This record gives sequence, C-alpha cells and structure tokens, in this order.
Amino acid sequence: MFVSPPMFYAPHTFWFWDDTIRDEHFTATMAEEMMKQGLNPGYAHPRGSMDRLNPAFSSLPYKQYLEKPWFSSFGNAMQAARNKGFTLGYCDEYDWPSGQAAGRVLAQHPELEAKYLDWKRYKVTGKSTVYYDSTDFAVAGKIAGNAIDASSLRIIGEGSHFKWTAPPGEWVVYTYTKRFHPGIDGGKVNYLDPRLMEVFIPLVHAQYAKHFANDMGKTIPGVFVDNEGDYGWRMAWSEYLAKRYKEMKNQDIRLWLPLLTEKDNNGLFAKARCDWFDVVSDVYNKCYFEPLVNWLKQYNMYYISNLWEESLLLQTAAMGDFMRITRTATMPGTDCLLMKSQDVHDFKEVQTIAELEDRPFMSEIMGVAGWEQTPAMMKMTINAITSFGINHVVPHGINVNRKIEQDPYPPDWFTENPYWPYLHNWTDFSRRTAFVNRQSKLVADVLLVNPLESIWANAEGFFTHEENFGLLEGKEVWDTLSLEINQVYSDAMRELNKNNIDFLIADKYYLDKGKTGAINSGAKITINDHNFSAIVLPPACVISHAVSGKILEFAKKGGVVLLLGTTPEGSPEKGMKDALVISQMNALKRLPNVIDLSGDKDRLSKMVTALNERVRPQIRLENSGRLYTAHRTISNNHFYWLANNSDTVRNFSAWLRDGDGMAQIWNCETGERTPVAYVKEKGYNKVKMTLQPYEGYWLVFEPGTSDMNPLVQHESDLKEIKLDDKWTISYPGKDTVYKTTATSFTLADNGLNEDLMLLAYNDSKWKYTSFMTAQKRNGDGQKDEIKDNDATGYHYWRVNIPVGAKTVVFPDNMIGTTVWMDGVKTDVAAASIDLPADARLLSFARAVKSEQTLTAPLKFIVGSKANCTLQSWYAYGLQQYSGYIDYEIPVVLKDVNTRTSIDLGDVKYMAEVFVNDKPVGDRLWAPFVFDISKYLQEGENKIRIRVGNLMVNEMWMKSDLGKLRTWGWVGVPDFSKYDAGLLGPVKLIQAK
Repeated sequence: MFVSPPMFYAPHTFWFWDDTIRDEHFTATMAEEMMKQGLNPGYAHPRGSMDRLNPAFSSLPYKQYLEKPWFSSFGNAMQAARNKGFTLGYCDEYDWPSGQAAGRVLAQHPELEAKYLDWKRYKVTGKSTVYYDSTDFAVAGKIAGNAIDASSLRIIGEGSHFKWTAPPGEWVVYTYTKRFHPGIDGGKVNYLDPRLMEVFIPLVHAQYAKHFANDMGKTIPGVFVDNEGDYGWRMAWSEYLAKRYKEMKNQDIRLWLPLLTEKDNNGLFAKARCDWFDVVSDVYNKCYFEPLVNWLKQYNMYYISNLWEESLLLQTAAMGDFMRITRTATMPGTDCLLMKSQDVHDFKEVQTIAELEDRPFMSEIMGVAGWEQTPAMMKMTINAITSFGINHVVPHGINVNRKIEQDPYPPDWFTENPYWPYLHNWTDFSRRTAFVNRQSKLVADVLLVNPLESIWANAEGFFTHEENFGLLEGKEVWDTLSLEINQVYSDAMRELNKNNIDFLIADKYYLDKGKTGAINSGAKITINDHNFSAIVLPPACVISHAVSGKILEFAKKGGVVLLLGTTPEGSPEKGMKDALVISQMNALKRLPNVIDLSGDKDRLSKMVTALNERVRPQIRLENSGRLYTAHRTISNNHFYWLANNSDTVRNFSAWLRDGDGMAQIWNCETGERTPVAYVKEKGYNKVKMTLQPYEGYWLVFEPGTSDMNPLVQHESDLKEIKLDDKWTISYPGKDTVYKTTATSFTLADNGLNEDLMLLAYNDSKWKYTSFMTAQKRNGDGQKDEIKDNDATGYHYWRVNIPVGAKTVVFPDNMIGTTVWMDGVKTDVAAASIDLPADARLLSFARAVKSEQTLTAPLKFIVGSKANCTLQSWYAYGLQQYSGYIDYEIPVVLKDVNTRTSIDLGDVKYMAEVFVNDKPVGDRLWAPFVFDISKYLQEGENKIRIRVGNLMVNEMWMKSDLGKLRTWGWVGVPDFSKYDAGLLGPVKLIQAK
C-alpha cells in the first residue's frame, strides 16, 4: 500500500467558494481538474471577498449560501469526487469564525449575541454611601496592606440602581455591566451559551444531512471547522458560565472577579484566575465543540480543529486551555501560514494529542505564502511537516473566483500556475508520507511540560487592557515573567527539534495519566503506551499538585528532569506560596538526576548536552547540516524520516539507535524501496546516506529479514556528453508576451540624451520601473539623479525584446512618437512594427513634465523559433511572462545500449523531458535528472525540455496595470529573485 496508498491520504484542498454561483456544474469541473493531479477537492469554504463593500471583488452572495444554488453546486462537485474515489467535505461557516451561520443565528436569536463584563473600579472610604446606575452587579473588597483582602470580597448590589454604605476602612468597589462585544476573532455569537449549537446545528449541519444523508461519513468524510479560538472578549460572560462555575468550584463566580484584575494580599489571585480560565475552557468546550463533535459522530464524520497555537499568551486569550479543547476534536489540526512549516513550534502541542489519542493530524499549509510560492517551498513544507507527524495535508488554497488577481490571501494553487500539470509529483509524495505517518507511532524520549497555568495566573494585563487582537501577545498586555515563560517554552521546542531530540508536550491532563516505572534499566513515565525517559520543566510560577507530584515521583525513581528557569511556588489549587509545591520543588532540586539550568545563560544548549548524556539518543548525525527527522514504529519495524530542506547535496553518516534486519530507503516520490548497507557500531546502526536537495525519505529497518549488506552495483566508465551548443527556443501554447516594465532611469538634463538609447550602453545599475505609471525611480551610482520636485529631464526605459518576437504592438498613445530599435532611431508610424529575428532592445523616453505614460502594455507577438545559448529568462526578455519555454537540441549517439541519464543542472522552476517526442518524465524540484535509456535510438535523437516558471512574474504585470489586489502578507517581492530558465549545464551521462 505504500506504493499506492488510498487517495484519502492525498492532500485535501482548502477550496474557497468566493463567487456568485452562475453555473452549478462549474465546481464539478474544477473538482475534476484537481483529481487529475491527485488532489482531493477537500473542503468547500463559503467566503466573501474580505471587503464586501467593494464591488470590484467577488463574493458568494449570502442569499445563495445554504440555499438551492449552494447545495446543488456542492452536490455536483461531491458526485464528481465520489465517481473518482475522492472526497469532498465542507466548512460549516461563511467566512469565520464558525457558529454564526452567516448571520442567521443572531437574526433569529438576538439573545445569543456575545457578552462580556465591562468593569469599573472605584475607591471608597469607610462609612460613605455610594450609588450605582446602569450596572448589573457590584463587588466590594477591603484594602489591607495596599492589596485586597480576598476574604472580605462581597456582592454589594445587583440590578440597575442600588446603593451601598461602606464599613470602616478603605475599600474598592468593582461594578460589572454586561455588554455586547465580538470576540478576538470577530465572533458575534456567545460561544459560552449552550443554546448556540441548538440553533446552529439545525441551520447548517442538518441541512447537509437533509440533502446528502447517504454520503455523510463516506464521500463527505468530515468537516473543517474554522473556529480558531474565540470564547469571547476579555471577561467573557454567559449565565451558564456562572452556573457551571458554581458546579465546578462551589463558589459564586462574581465574588472572585476582582482578583482577575488585581492581586490580593494572600496570593489567591492565582487560584482565582486559574479557576476562571479552567471554567471558561470547560464551558467553551461543552457549549460549542462537544455538541458539534458528537453530532458529527452520529454520521461517522470527523471534526477538524484549527485553533490558535502560536503562543501560550494567545491561547489564553482565545480559548483558555488549548490542549483540552484540541482533545475534543476527532482530527486535531494546525494553521500553518507562510513558511511556518519550517518551525516546530506550532505543531508539537497538537501532535501530542494526535499521537497519544491515536488520531489523524491535519495541517492547513502555506496560507498567504504569496504569488512567489515555488515548488521547492511546497516540497520543503511537506518534508518538515512529515517530521512533525502530519498525515492530513490541506493546502491553502484554490478559489472559485478565477480572477485570481483579486485573491485576498494569495497564492491560488490552480491551473494558471505553470506547476499545475506536474502537481501530481507533490501530491503523490505527500500521499505516501501521510500514509506512513498515520499507520505508525512516534518514538519520543522527552516530555516538555506545558506551563499554561503560570500564564493564567499572570493574566492581569489581559483583563485590564482594551488591546486589539494584534497586541494580545505583547509586553503591553503581559508581564515580564509571562513573556519569559512563553519564550523559553517555545525556544526549548525549537532547540530540541533542531538537535533531533524528539519530544511531546505534557499538560496537567497527560501528566496526571502518566505511570512511572522502569524501562531498559532506567526510569520511564508512560502515557497511553508512549514511554518517556526525561522531563523538561520550563520556567513557571504555578503548577498543579498532580503535575508537581508526578514529576517528583518520576525523579525519585531515577528519571532525568531538567529545570530551565524559576521553579513554581504556587498552585491552581491554593494560589501563590503553596507550601506543598514549595516543598516538592525543593525536594526535586536535591535529587542527583535533576539538572538545574535556571541560572545558566546558555541553558538551552546545555539542555541538549545534558539530555544526550543522560538519555541514549535516538538519532545522531555527522556532516548532515540541518535535517528534519523523526523516528516512528509500525509494530517492530522502525521508520526514520530524513529530509534535506537545503538546495545542496548532503552526504552524511547517521547512527540510529533502534532497528534490526534489512534496511531500506522507502522513496516517497516513486514508491520504490531500495536496500542500503549498514554496520553495527557501539549499539547503533551506522548508515552512510545521501540526500539530494529537498529530498526526503523513510529509512526503514524490518526485523526478521536479512541484515546482510545488499549487493551494490558499481557503475564505471562514466561518460559525460555536454549539450552546450545553441538550443532552439519556442513557446508552447503561447503567441504573445506582454510587458509593462523595463529598466529605467531619470535624468534632470534639459535635453534628451540619446546615448542612453544605444545598444552598447551599460544599464546594469538601472532599476525595473513600470512605464504604466509616472512613478520616478532612480538608478544606483548615477550622478545626475532627478529629484522628486524637479520638473525638467526625461524618464528613460530600455526594454529587452523577448526572444523569438516577430512583431511589437504599441499602445495608441505611442503612435507618432519616436523609439530606438537596437539603438536606431525609429518613428512609430503604425500600431505595430515587424522585428528582425535578432532584435534585442527597444528604447524610448518621456519628458518628466509631461507625466505621460503608456495606456496599454507593450505587446510582442512571438512564434519565431530562436537559436540561443542557455541563459536566464530575464536575459531572454521574459521578466513578466509566466508559462513555459521549450528547449530543443539534436544529439547524435552511436552507443545506446548503456544506461543513459540526462542531468539538466540548474532549473528554475520545473522541467519536463521529451526524447524523440516521447514524454520521459517531469520534476518540480531538484535534482533534475531523468533516465532516458529506453527512449534513445542510434543516430540522431531529438531532446526537448520544457521549463516553467512562477505566477509571480505575470502578477508583476497585473500589479503594474493596477489589477492586482495584494501581494500578500510578505509585501512586494524582490523581482530579481524570480528569474527563471534552464540554466544548466545540461549533460548526458552514460554508465556501464
């Protein structure tokens, strides 16, 4: 099954239905195209334009969502998927966050709007009487020693109007008023109200069941729920929250609300805050997540979670207990934007749940990666997330609106991309990596403790600042200790991963379940059949009794414990200065196998050293550089993931702790399995390995098979034939190249300088500038640069003519002007000029004061085949062209009975090879090497290579024309980095 896993393991598109449904079969046509490339249609997500007031951008009309056009269109696409053995799920909300049914919930039930407590604090002197209006309730507390005496807290009034006379002493009064406020992600409904799902599920999910009951849990396997965390705004509120607080904590929630916003003199604020977040997390889970998960289970459907995982600070503000809520999901997931796939941080908490609960693990990848997304980036993403255990890949995304320049979150992955016909390389690779990940179990030696309760205990700033979403992780909101705890916790993840030490995350729930014992003559802690040999404790100020007790128990049995900072002195059970916690932490520090690195400036690197000394490493590498690795098992078979995310070859040695029998490379690109030699060395399997640029594979040890060295076939008498003659260049399927930009310079001279038009003039320091705007940009190193306030001088443009161009077509306002063709002054007397075969340069100038720009792009008619040496596409005049070029060359061979490969050398960014007009193969990333042996014939052979580039070049032109909505979150790209072409050297390699 590794050769051809079920299609469910192929990537599932995040599919944005963001346009008016005009043809109810259009989405089925799109699904068919996706499936040709081995891509599941994935999850249909109804969306607006993200700027609904701007008619320039399309949106799915509200009136079509959840009505006949929607379900008819969805049904047609789903049937197309079913016919081919693929799947199509759905997102259960228009835009996000889920639970609102595109405004239908509040339209029908306005009482379900989100509420929070708006509070005010007043100082009151004893024996004075105060009056309060327009509030819901008030709580007073006595000041003792410049802090609240928690035992004095009392409710002093309820309702809109009341008065209170303060007893002797100094007091503070908190008034609380229930108000509407959307949550941090814009949720307008109350996620802490149990009535919400009673309304939402019938409005949305039950409608799918009504239309597609027979496909639920089959072709419609599950739901992508885009609710990343939004329990409410700051001191979120519902009547059920108060009721549940009483059930869980046996106390009126109102009495301790003042301790959320200031500290008391006995340290009970820590308990009050932990209690509040504990109950909010529980209520959010019970009111929103659990009802939806349970409803879907009736139909054998999964629920994908996709919560804010970026930091403990954001988790606290958005969902309270991230890991608790993630455990509710039947398919835990992560939101992996841009190239965050290269950073382990956002994956490990979710991976822990997927591994310990044996659930599939989703990642929504590469959102907002920009139009400059390359196939190598796509491959690097899969290489990395495979090492993190992902087995359900959701690429972001494909839009139903095919005016892709309007995409608010580029890129779009569909047919306009030159890589699209070759995407099967990526989907097949992803399918095989995901398949192995899902069948296997992670081997991790280390538990990293999650210090979430310490963040809760220090959440005063979160409640006291009206900060917007973007500041919820900053020093404006959080105290120094919270920032340090989050930073060390996060950096510990990165340092462990970088050094190939695998680990999972232990929150209170998992440590409470852990059983301590012995394994391989050492101590272990076992959680759901996973064994760990070391515990790492980040800085903390609060820790639960269950967690501190379990860590101490583990250490007393000889387990390795590392302390990375301040040890806790408080607990959620008692608050700060908990005698039991202090005693346990002191006892912990005295044990010989506990390593205290809290005072060490280099604590993270020393953590790695200490772990490698105390726990026998799973993977040791020499001369490998940074690799992405993982160690997994299927029964007694050991699978080691090794991936190279660099653009250079890695030749290295690996020492692998576990595994017997034959060793094989399982190639996820081809499905092939190849034996490799290894030797036993000091209890390790030593293997000499090679990883090509961007290559990743499984190295598998299969017990019960021979561990003899496999037969190695040595190839000798290698013969290289360099194909360094001129190649014939042509444009497959294209006859036009447009240009809106050229190298440009502005001089303040009063007269036109014709020397700048000459072919021999060196314009290497000029910058690319659009001639569709009057924008002034200066070249580097020139003396007479024009200033922005100058009204004299000229703009100069030098346009290198695309290779193979036959004709140039001018915009109307260039007719009657003068241009220079290869330095020769030429009048533009008509709309077009025929070009000689060797035309290279078109130059022109405009007076600065005229501010006259071109009214349309320069249009070059191409089609003439040209003989060229291998150069970049920019040298060929193709700065703003996205598509393909065919390179053709004849090769005469006398001996075709040897194995012959063609090595294309440097290619940007994809290549397909044809020999004698027969397709040999295609690749999206290096190495661009193809076996062409069976396609050759004696005598002359025709070698044809098709090379494609990226969408970023065409989007450059759309930007110049004012048609591009956004470049994405990364801003305007550096276009000099997106040159393309077959750069070579190209050579045939014959081996006997």
